[in-house]
Amino acid sequence: MPNKNDVIEIKIDDLTVDGAGVGRFEGLAVFVPWALPSETVSAKVIKVTKGYAVGKLIKILCQSEERVDPFCEVFEACGGCTLQHLSYNQQLSFKARHIKECLKRIGGIEIDLPQVIPAENIRDYRNKASFPVANVNGKAEAGFYAPHSHRLVVCDCPIQKPAINAAKNTVIQWANGSHISPYDEKNHKGVLRHIVTRQTSHGELMTGIVLRDWTDTKSLTDSLRSTAKSVVINKNEKKHNAILGSQSRTVIGDDYITEYYDGLKFRAGLTSFLQINHGQSEKLYRIAMDFAQITKEDIVFDLFCGIGTISLLAARQAKTVLGIEYVHEAVDNAKENSKLNNISNACFLSGDASKMIDEGIKKHGQPNVVRKGCDASLIDKVSQASPRRIVYVSCNPSTLARDAAVFAKNGFETVKVTGVDMFPHTTHVETVVLMSRVKVNTMF
Repeated sequence: MPNKNDVIEIKIDDLTVDGAGVGRFEGLAVFVPWALPSETVSAKVIKVTKGYAVGKLIKILCQSEERVDPFCEVFEACGGCTLQHLSYNQQLSFKARHIKECLKRIGGIEIDLPQVIPAENIRDYRNKASFPVANVNGKAEAGFYAPHSHRLVVCDCPIQKPAINAAKNTVIQWANGSHISPYDEKNHKGVLRHIVTRQTSHGELMTGIVLRDWTDTKSLTDSLRSTAKSVVINKNEKKHNAILGSQSRTVIGDDYITEYYDGLKFRAGLTSFLQINHGQSEKLYRIAMDFAQITKEDIVFDLFCGIGTISLLAARQAKTVLGIEYVHEAVDNAKENSKLNNISNACFLSGDASKMIDEGIKKHGQPNVVRKGCDASLIDKVSQASPRRIVYVSCNPSTLARDAAVFAKNGFETVKVTGVDMFPHTTHVETVVLMSRVKVNTMF
């Protein structure tokens, strides 16, 4: 067994879910960040436990053919894109294996290696960013926090849409030019806390400026007026890590911008949830609709419906759609979006989905199709409702596998699995799963 500070030579066999290389040395698993499978590396041991060790990459002795040069200059310091040094084809292969292995190891479910739908754009794809602001060498700067810290890494992020970086830079230039102090979270002093920006696929830009206290922003809004459709000033005066406070003022345009999915319009505000990769989210929604095979006779329950994106897409094919969401503001958005698209056969409830399902059944009847997100507490309720099909959209293959195993015990078989690469250069993968009822559940 290696000791701390030993320099060891190790063959890397695989990647962890965090993107670190992993190999074995004298029978002990050793994790080496930035190392890749098939590489032999020299690593300095920086941590040793009974079950594993962690090494710091010193030198690559035998390099993988799949290693590529990262295109971000702060790749290792930022830590947001843990796979940027791996070829894109191999990123997709890793994600497919991860889905398959989780389903087998955690869920006991055997599937063929699933397809993972690649992204057309692997740079400039993120349509939203929340940049923390801090004092760096006596001036305001914005970027992202380094892993497991609040140490700011200053950057123009190359996976963000260029307009998002540009808006961030405009706000920082204003702060430094107008002597607006950056927020100091330790002492709870300073003014400028965060910059939140989002851009739609049609180019509409919303910029949110989060301040500890109201201040004169006229010169800033004048600078943003030519590029931003909406500018919102948000006040967050509390000592916590939450980005947004409860008070907002819209100083340019409306308090929303409009996004489009398959011909439908969706208004999104500063706090609204939208998938951060528009092109991939459209593919995800189309796969979910294809799996669901909704007919005009179907009653569809969409759990964790957010602002109603999938609910309203499903409503074009269904008899009735019920969207359920815990966040009240999102339900208000969903109702507005239903009116915006002249859709009358979708309704929305706010509250705990496990309680709202019963209310939905009383009002609309038993669902034929359920679209479900990641919350294991709902499995029994969904099983009791006994839909013919469940379309499960998951952001985490581990929890997906756990839930799929329970659904299997309750009489639902995993029929189709497809991954969607929503986040190129990271280990994250969205998964769409079709489960069909194969036997009547007699547990209830």
